[in-house]
Amino acid sequence: MIMVGKVKIRLIYPDGSYYEYYTFTGVNLWHSMAANGIDVTGSCGGRGTCGKCKVRIEGQVNEISQEEREHLLAEEIKIGERLACYCYINDAVDVYLHYGDFGSDIKVKLFKEINNLQPRVERRKILIPGLDKETPVPLQRRIKKALPGLMLQVGSSNWNELSSLDRVGRPTLELYGLIFDSQLVRAISREEKNAYGIVLDLGSTSLFAALIDLQDGHVRGMTAKTNMQRVYGADVISRVSYCLDNSDGLTRLHQVLINNINGAIEELLRDAEISPDDIYDFVVVGNPVMLHLLLGVNPSGFAIAPYSGIVVDELNFSAYELGFIAGDKAMVYILPQAGGFIGADTIGGLLTLQMQKAGIYLFIDVGTNGEVVLCKKGQFFAASAAAGPAFEGGGITCGARAGEGVIDRVDLDIDGNLQFHIPGSQLANGICGSAIIDLMACILRKEYIDGKGIITSKAAEHLVTRVSERGMEIVLMDGGAGTPVVLNQEDIRQLQLAKAALRTAIDIVMEAAEVSLQQLENIYMAGAFGSYIDPENAMLIRMIPSVDPEKVVNIGNAAAQGAMLALLSDKKRREARILQDKIQCIELANNPGFQEKFINNLDFQNYP
Repeated sequence: MIMVGKVKIRLIYPDGSYYEYYTFTGVNLWHSMAANGIDVTGSCGGRGTCGKCKVRIEGQVNEISQEEREHLLAEEIKIGERLACYCYINDAVDVYLHYGDFGSDIKVKLFKEINNLQPRVERRKILIPGLDKETPVPLQRRIKKALPGLMLQVGSSNWNELSSLDRVGRPTLELYGLIFDSQLVRAISREEKNAYGIVLDLGSTSLFAALIDLQDGHVRGMTAKTNMQRVYGADVISRVSYCLDNSDGLTRLHQVLINNINGAIEELLRDAEISPDDIYDFVVVGNPVMLHLLLGVNPSGFAIAPYSGIVVDELNFSAYELGFIAGDKAMVYILPQAGGFIGADTIGGLLTLQMQKAGIYLFIDVGTNGEVVLCKKGQFFAASAAAGPAFEGGGITCGARAGEGVIDRVDLDIDGNLQFHIPGSQLANGICGSAIIDLMACILRKEYIDGKGIITSKAAEHLVTRVSERGMEIVLMDGGAGTPVVLNQEDIRQLQLAKAALRTAIDIVMEAAEVSLQQLENIYMAGAFGSYIDPENAMLIRMIPSVDPEKVVNIGNAAAQGAMLALLSDKKRREARILQDKIQCIELANNPGFQEKFINNLDFQNYP
């Protein structure tokens, strides 16, 4: 019989550092780690279905079950690998975490400064007479007279600060005002102050934040954080389900996100050595579910058809109301959404392409929920593809997020042998999504798989293969701790399902717009994941249409780039509203040809 009591959990990172906390016997390890703010990997929110929360355990936990065994390789079981969500703690344990499991090495997505925009903020010297004893004029009126035609939006703390300077008999006061958009005075001070804004891109997997100087538009800092909501589900539908299944689910996910965002804000402020009072504006983009969770608004409308949320238009909130770390007058602007699962992140991405509005192009943001937009000379046709987590390593036996010790690129050498690039290590603990696409293209070129995705006899002649519970398996290379990195038949199937969903969305929007492949001028690949995809490999596996590779342009974090445009320009906010009205959202499930197209798109291109 196990006695209930406190026991110590020691989490050991690959570099030998560790973190300790206490919990009670009988507690599930996955839930214990999540409750202590540990970024537990996985895509199912601890439901025991994805097999991704692998850790090596030394200590007393429950015996491994047959169901858990089905998610692990024989080599992993032999060295003590377990799934955290299947483990219940009997006594103190050491938990060894792997590279790529805890999001400490998220790549900051491609992001650049915006040129040729007028500064949003002007700093102006203000001279006002002192308080006259005989005919006193209130401070507010003296300032308004010194700033004719401008509206004062000064916070209470700012007025209190100014009142301490305003004394009877004092001569002329020299002050400085921060004037926004040539019309609003939002701060007045004795010293020359700076004004900053922050753009936030709330992704399902990671959060991106950038600190922008509102007086010159320069980027003063950037950071990317793992979205800690992922412990409750890797995709937005899992998080909607969590809200529906738990009475405090929405409150919990909302607070996790606010804490996550404030962690990013604190890092930006600390690195730039500025005060929260210097932050005046935020612009936020994200998919519709993430925006509902940010606002603490019920997302249940996304659980069933017609998949409609509560809020869709642009929104303005005080930063204080949302709980952001910022000055008392800081405002939060959320870009409009197109509708359904097409969110403000898509609107933001399209804002960056408005110079091409007379052309014909595809905009693709690849992820768990891929967004596809076809622009035809100012008309927009959009669809959301539920690709699942395979593109980010989820659902793949050895899949992992990009990071140290994770294969991030695969090539063929001149002799046709597979070559792997592994950041920071010679041993691999997994393979990331963009590298899986590279791998598929390489083994398709060498005919180690056929057009249907079946591992061929030729693979057995040139690679190490074996039979596993998940079908024929290719051993790619020896991994850390003796655990090999493998690719099996089920992994290939998961990639086929993901790429077929994305490609079907592309086919349907092109069909709706009556645009042929020959008419496409460009394909813009957006997002952190999309920016690392090799276009030729993506075309070879029929993930995107086959066009001249020069037409495929990786545009980085277009969503955050668009948010920065909206932060610095009211004109861009107006453009966002116009874009929203021009986008026609297409529900793929309602398209009569969806099923047939999806099945056809499962196949790979035969090579050569």
